[in-house]
Amino acid sequence: MIFQPVDNLDEKMKEFYELQAIQNKHRMLFLDDRTKRIEAARKKYAQQYDVTFVHNTKECLRYLCRQQWDILSLDHDLDGNDFQSPEDTSSGMEVVRYMKVWMDQYSKPEVWVHSSNLFAARVMLSVLNEYGFHAYYRKFEYGDEIKFGDATPSHKPEPIKKDWHSVSKNVCVSCALVLWVDKNGQCDECYERELIQCA
Repeated sequence: MIFQPVDNLDEKMKEFYELQAIQNKHRMLFLDDRTKRIEAARKKYAQQYDVTFVHNTKECLRYLCRQQWDILSLDHDLDGNDFQSPEDTSSGMEVVRYMKVWMDQYSKPEVWVHSSNLFAARVMLSVLNEYGFHAYYRKFEYGDEIKFGDATPSHKPEPIKKDWHSVSKNVCVSCALVLWVDKNGQCDECYERELIQCA
């Protein structure tokens, strides 16, 4: 038997091992409509998972019923909306409602909810756990969200102190008590209370 030399043997072997690696990866379906988050997820998960990205509810449902998935990562607020109601049929919650019926015929994937809408994420998780799925909250933050989340909260505004110079003892125009008042006829306590309300 005569063997013909193969010029591109290294390339063929490389393709074979890449194909094997892809076949051994867990399959992930990632639902999100934000381009930056999708790109960040692609960078984060590409080495570890065979990831398919979908952008809306209908597309997600189509892919969900086509094949088996190991991991399903769901956003809630879709179509460019923020803080959608879980009743909205274009939200990630619609996928969860369909999964109750469809997943009886498929093996149940592990579900990650990565939505920033905490209220909706909790609703999704409670329903998924009720259906018997292993569901977890895994908030997926990308560059802009991380920077925003790291911002320190603003402090409670403090009233601006004025140089208090009581002019005379008289009736305060605000509280009607006889106290030391400034040139506008207001006592120190009423002046500070007014500043706090304005702040």
